[in-house]
Parts: sequence; structure tokens; C-alpha cells
Amino acid sequence: MAELKRHHIRFKEGPGTGGPADWEAELKKVNGVTSVSIDAGKKDAFVEYDILKCCEEGIERWMAAKGFVLDGSLMERVKRGWVHYTEENERDAFTSGGHSCRDVEEIEKKKKGLEGKD
Repeated sequence: MAELKRHHIRFKEGPGTGGPADWEAELKKVNGVTSVSIDAGKKDAFVEYDILKCCEEGIERWMAAKGFVLDGSLMERVKRGWVHYTEENERDAFTSGGHSCRDVEEIEKKKKGLEGKD
């Protein structure tokens, strides 16, 4: 079973060696990555991957290790943080049989149950 995610990762600089075709080929070797498209001119990477095998945070670490400098703007940092949080939640849900400690529906049910006890 594959659970595919597609995300856009902005970067400020690419590695000093190679070009987009080389970077794409290398990134496709990462376990779980199914497709990659890098536009060096716009500084965009579009990555599709199986969340059960890897996550965006791992892909970002790989990119940084290879020489990419990720976009450090506030908006991009917030976006990446949100993606990391939601992916962690999804992975927890998959590994726990569909239930996660961060499950919003479960939190709301508990909250409603506690409201009547005051």
C-alpha cells in the first residue's frame, strides 16, 4: 500500500555542482520518492513520495546535505512546519490502525464530553 503525497519545496540556492536533471535523478534514489521536478530558474522543487517510506522533513534534510539552501522566509518556514506536523500525525494514524493522539475528531469528542462535567 502506498500513500502518496505531493509537495512544493522552495529553495534559495541549488548545489554548486550539477544541474536540475542531476538533482532530480539523485533525489529519485531516496527511498519512497516516486517523482521529482526541479525548476532551477524559479527555485522550485516538486516532489511526490510515499509517506509510509519518507516524509518532507527527511527530503528537506537530504536537500540541505546535498547543498540546497531552502527558502528561509517566514511563510515558507511556517508552511514547512505545518507539513511536518500533519505528516507526523498521518504517519501516527497509519501505524496505530487509524487513531492518532493528535486526531482532531477525537480531541473534539473528549472536549464535548468534558464540557458537561462543570
